[in-house]
Amino acid sequence: APLIARTADDDALSRTSPSIRGSAVSNGDSNAAASATHQSKGELSLMKVRYAIEVVLITAVYMTVGPALILVNKRIMSDYGFPYPIAISALGQLSSYLFCVLCFRVLRTHTRVMSEHVTWPFYVANMGVVGAASAGSIALGQGAYLYMSVAYIQMLKSLGPVVTSCCLVGFGVERPSRALLGCVLMISAGAALASYGELHFSAYGTSMMLMSTCCEALRLVLTQKLVVNLKFPALEGLYYYSPITAAWMLLASLALELPAMVSTHRTGSELAPAAIVAAHWVDFALAAVLGVLVNTSSMLMVKYTGAVALKLLATARNAALVLFAVLVVGEPTTL
Repeated sequence: APLIARTADDDALSRTSPSIRGSAVSNGDSNAAASATHQSKGELSLMKVRYAIEVVLITAVYMTVGPALILVNKRIMSDYGFPYPIAISALGQLSSYLFCVLCFRVLRTHTRVMSEHVTWPFYVANMGVVGAASAGSIALGQGAYLYMSVAYIQMLKSLGPVVTSCCLVGFGVERPSRALLGCVLMISAGAALASYGELHFSAYGTSMMLMSTCCEALRLVLTQKLVVNLKFPALEGLYYYSPITAAWMLLASLALELPAMVSTHRTGSELAPAAIVAAHWVDFALAAVLGVLVNTSSMLMVKYTGAVALKLLATARNAALVLFAVLVVGEPTTL
């Protein structure tokens, strides 16, 4: 009986006019298209929510771990008597590379999708320059803490967006808007006023910080070119450039810091580098972990927000660190 009914329906449909049959088919197609459009809009909304959550989480990590690493390194160098900023900086880069090796080679949670494109000429021209700029930025920036206060250094770091914007325009990577340039100029004016009123001004430390800012701007511009323009995954970029950054730092540490380490070690005092590391190994381990988080979150922030936006967020983060240094640590500042 059902078969007879379906046959009768088919015969009735075949006897209808072509216009009616076409209208039925078109109505079915429009309903399917509307359903597909509704589904695509739902998926797009879900992707936007997921993207927003990722940006918020990455920003929260970036805004937190950077100041924490600064305070830990400051305590290691000043309070514990370990005046070797390049060696401490190399520790964070080596830890980042070991973390990437763990992800890509041991646990295999990530896959290197750009390995075919990373030839030796590409590596030297891109990763080599990024590694050198990163080494200069971190080493010079850490060395400035030996001569100046945490609060004043954070004020000087506010010049970062200015230098970064100039590098972006110079390399043709991005052209900031007028509103963004206006914000950058206001920030630079504030940094100039902060320098004028600094109680413990050091020309040597200020020069180191300014050179560190230039190296950092170059690193961010080249990193944005890799992870955004060349579609390089953030963690894979860190996998390639962290070892060469560590190599640059180790070479600089061997040339500039090793003689002082050896002479201090021969005295057998409590200020020997090995004795300090053994006595405060928890702080050194914490510096290594925070170094991994800083490098990873910085790469992701460049990918999600861009180099100039990253430096603007860093400026806000530095302002919070200035307040912490003045209100909690008790560093002297002018009003």
